[in-house]
Amino acid sequence: MTEGEFIRFYKKRNNSKSHKEVREKIDLFWNVLLKALDEDKKVILKNWGVFEKRERKVRKVLVPTWEKAQYIKPKEIVKFRTGKSLIKIANGDTDE
Repeated sequence: MTEGEFIRFYKKRNNSKSHKEVREKIDLFWNVLLKALDEDKKVILKNWGVFEKRERKVRKVLVPTWEKAQYIKPKEIVKFRTGKSLIKIANGDTDE
C-alpha cells in the first residue's frame, strides 16, 4: 500500500472530507513518534511492536563498476519489531 492509497483508505474509513486534514493527522503521528525516538531511543506500542533507533556501523561496500571498495559512514536507523497481536491481525487469526 502506498502513502496515497493509505491516505485514501484512512479518509474513507473515518468519513473525512479533507485530504489535507488526513495528511496532517498522519504527519503529526510520525513527527511525534520520531521526536520520542530522539529522546528515548525506543517507543513501545503495547501488543503492536517496538520502534527502536539503532546505530549502524561502518560497512564495506563493493560495487562491480567501482575500482575499489568504498566504506559507508555510520548512521542511525529506525527499526520496527512486530508484536504478537499485530502478527495475529496480519495473519487473519483474530475473530474481528
